[in-house]
Amino acid sequence: MFQRKAFTLVELLVVIGVIALLLAILVPAIEKARKQARTAACQVNLRQWGTTLAAFAEDNDGLFLHASSSHEDIAALWILTGRRTAEMTDHLQAPGRYHPVNTKGMLCPEATTPGDVSTTGFSLGEDGTSWHYDIKIGGTNRAWVLTESGGASDEVGVSCGSYGLNGWLFKDPGGPPTLADRIRAMKSPPAPPSYTNIFLLRRSAGVPLLLDSMRYAGAPTEDARPPVEEEYFRDSTMAPFCINRHSEQINSLFLDWSVRKVGLKELWTLKWHKDFNRAGPWTRAGGVNPSKWAPWMRGFKDY
Repeated sequence: MFQRKAFTLVELLVVIGVIALLLAILVPAIEKARKQARTAACQVNLRQWGTTLAAFAEDNDGLFLHASSSHEDIAALWILTGRRTAEMTDHLQAPGRYHPVNTKGMLCPEATTPGDVSTTGFSLGEDGTSWHYDIKIGGTNRAWVLTESGGASDEVGVSCGSYGLNGWLFKDPGGPPTLADRIRAMKSPPAPPSYTNIFLLRRSAGVPLLLDSMRYAGAPTEDARPPVEEEYFRDSTMAPFCINRHSEQINSLFLDWSVRKVGLKELWTLKWHKDFNRAGPWTRAGGVNPSKWAPWMRGFKDY
């Protein structure tokens, strides 16, 4: 009699076990490779921005000051989105004129989903024309969203981005102080000086320009406390950039036009402005107590 051969139950279980083991080994490796590819694509975006901003600075004598007032937020928004308001000086062209960064280039591949957490909006007006801006904050894996309404045709525009600029580069150093400036100075110490001309810097390698961010701009201070939780935006001037987007790191474009990863604790050692103390209270050189870091950051590399 002919006997049909078949797998036994034990053999089937062994095969299934081997497949499960291979999947357990391969899936993390594949996901790691995907994350590395997304990180590399993010750095390509920043290099493209570097090309754009280098051409812009060359044509404007090394200046990154674009607003007629000291409103650095408006200047940063204009750089990243091309949104123009009456605050902008007429003789400057948006950076997109030099090397247009398309919508995809605005987004880190790790943060393409629009954020949904609303923050304060603001309005500006001049010569009978007004603009209103509403901002939604991004996060580790979410993009910030800018909604603009107003202008001559009362259009509504929406922009998304995953990167933020170093706000200290847009502080207005010139012009006589206004009454509001004098009142502000009496209430708080004067702001550190801005970089008025990037071509006059002795060292630009440690000066961040554009970084992974949950907001379009930020102006960190050396004594800024770490966010108590990841994506907790309101308790630290370092919070916009202190996000675990690339395995305890973020990507950054520097003023020497280089792009590299920056550790989250390393953010406190960058030269954000001329007087920024790179050995401040949250650095190893400044004697930081490791237990002072927020729990979600304690295991990260120290700098």
